[in-house]
Amino acid sequence: MNKELNNLKKSILELEAVPRSDQVFAGANLIISDNQNRIKKEQDILVVTDNPKELSWFVFKLKEILSNDIDYINKYAFYPDIGNLLNSAISRELQLKDQLIYVLDNIGKFNK
Repeated sequence: MNKELNNLKKSILELEAVPRSDQVFAGANLIISDNQNRIKKEQDILVVTDNPKELSWFVFKLKEILSNDIDYINKYAFYPDIGNLLNSAISRELQLKDQLIYVLDNIGKFNK
Protein backbone atom coordinates (compact mmCIF):
# COMPACT_ATOMS: atom_id res chain seq x y z
CA MET A 1 0.00 0.00 0.00
CA ASN A 2 1.43 3.39 -0.90
CA LYS A 3 2.26 5.88 1.83
CA GLU A 4 -0.73 8.16 1.16
CA LEU A 5 -3.19 5.24 1.24
CA ASN A 6 -1.60 4.06 4.47
CA ASN A 7 -1.99 7.56 5.93
CA LEU A 8 -5.65 7.56 4.84
CA LYS A 9 -6.14 4.24 6.62
CA LYS A 10 -4.59 5.63 9.82
CA SER A 11 -6.74 8.77 9.69
CA ILE A 12 -9.93 6.76 9.13
CA LEU A 13 -9.14 4.63 12.17
CA GLU A 14 -8.71 7.81 14.25
CA LEU A 15 -11.92 9.49 13.05
CA GLU A 16 -14.91 9.64 15.34
CA ALA A 17 -17.18 9.83 12.31
CA VAL A 18 -16.50 9.43 8.60
CA PRO A 19 -16.79 12.79 6.81
CA ARG A 20 -19.61 13.34 4.33
CA SER A 21 -19.13 14.52 0.77
CA ASP A 22 -21.31 17.34 -0.53
CA GLN A 23 -22.08 15.23 -3.58
CA VAL A 24 -22.71 11.54 -4.11
CA PHE A 25 -20.21 9.81 -6.39
CA ALA A 26 -21.47 8.69 -9.79
CA GLY A 27 -19.11 8.25 -12.70
CA ALA A 28 -16.64 5.94 -14.46
CA ASN A 29 -19.04 2.98 -14.14
CA LEU A 30 -19.50 3.41 -10.38
CA ILE A 31 -22.66 4.70 -8.73
CA ILE A 32 -23.07 5.12 -5.00
CA SER A 33 -26.66 5.52 -3.86
CA ASP A 34 -29.14 4.87 -1.09
CA ASN A 35 -31.73 3.91 -3.72
CA GLN A 36 -31.89 0.21 -4.65
CA ASN A 37 -33.88 1.16 -7.76
CA ARG A 38 -31.38 3.75 -9.02
CA ILE A 39 -31.23 3.72 -12.81
CA LYS A 40 -27.90 2.48 -14.10
CA LYS A 41 -26.31 1.11 -17.23
CA GLU A 42 -25.43 -2.56 -17.59
CA GLN A 43 -21.70 -1.97 -17.04
CA ASP A 44 -22.22 0.20 -13.93
CA ILE A 45 -21.48 -1.10 -10.45
CA LEU A 46 -24.17 0.13 -8.07
CA VAL A 47 -23.25 0.40 -4.40
CA VAL A 48 -26.42 0.66 -2.33
CA THR A 49 -25.73 1.96 1.14
CA ASP A 50 -27.27 3.86 4.02
CA ASN A 51 -24.13 6.04 3.91
CA PRO A 52 -23.79 7.30 0.33
CA LYS A 53 -22.18 10.62 1.26
CA GLU A 54 -19.61 8.97 3.51
CA LEU A 55 -18.67 6.35 0.90
CA SER A 56 -18.53 9.13 -1.69
CA TRP A 57 -16.12 11.08 0.53
CA PHE A 58 -13.92 7.97 0.58
CA VAL A 59 -14.02 7.48 -3.19
CA PHE A 60 -13.20 11.16 -3.76
CA LYS A 61 -10.23 10.77 -1.36
CA LEU A 62 -9.01 7.76 -3.34
CA LYS A 63 -9.41 9.77 -6.54
CA GLU A 64 -7.35 12.60 -5.05
CA ILE A 65 -4.60 10.31 -3.73
CA LEU A 66 -4.32 8.28 -6.93
CA SER A 67 -4.84 11.16 -9.36
CA ASN A 68 -1.42 10.62 -10.95
CA ASP A 69 -2.21 6.95 -11.58
CA ILE A 70 -5.81 7.13 -12.77
CA ASP A 71 -6.36 8.24 -16.35
CA TYR A 72 -9.23 8.50 -18.81
CA ILE A 73 -8.91 4.82 -19.78
CA ASN A 74 -8.06 2.90 -16.61
CA LYS A 75 -10.66 4.71 -14.52
CA TYR A 76 -13.23 2.33 -16.04
CA ALA A 77 -11.43 -0.55 -14.32
CA PHE A 78 -10.42 1.24 -11.12
CA TYR A 79 -13.78 2.64 -9.97
CA PRO A 80 -15.81 -0.55 -10.60
CA ASP A 81 -13.15 -2.46 -8.63
CA ILE A 82 -13.66 -0.06 -5.73
CA GLY A 83 -17.42 -0.56 -6.06
CA ASN A 84 -17.06 -4.34 -5.98
CA LEU A 85 -14.91 -4.10 -2.85
CA LEU A 86 -17.46 -1.79 -1.20
CA ASN A 87 -20.28 -4.19 -2.09
CA SER A 88 -18.27 -7.07 -0.66
CA ALA A 89 -17.69 -5.14 2.59
CA ILE A 90 -21.39 -4.23 2.81
CA SER A 91 -22.46 -7.84 2.20
CA ARG A 92 -20.18 -8.87 5.08
CA GLU A 93 -22.21 -6.45 7.23
CA LEU A 94 -19.11 -4.51 8.25
CA GLN A 95 -19.52 -1.19 10.05
CA LEU A 96 -18.89 1.93 7.96
CA LYS A 97 -15.27 2.54 8.99
CA ASP A 98 -14.53 -1.16 8.61
CA GLN A 99 -15.92 -1.04 5.07
CA LEU A 100 -13.37 1.65 4.17
CA ILE A 101 -10.53 -0.27 5.82
CA TYR A 102 -11.62 -3.42 3.98
CA VAL A 103 -11.31 -1.60 0.65
CA LEU A 104 -7.89 -0.20 1.56
CA ASP A 105 -6.68 -3.63 2.69
CA ASN A 106 -7.86 -5.26 -0.54
CA ILE A 107 -7.21 -2.57 -3.13
CA GLY A 108 -3.77 -4.00 -3.89
CA LYS A 109 -1.27 -2.04 -5.90
CA PHE A 110 -2.99 -0.04 -8.57
CA ASN A 111 -1.01 0.06 -11.80
CA LYS A 112 -1.67 2.13 -14.87
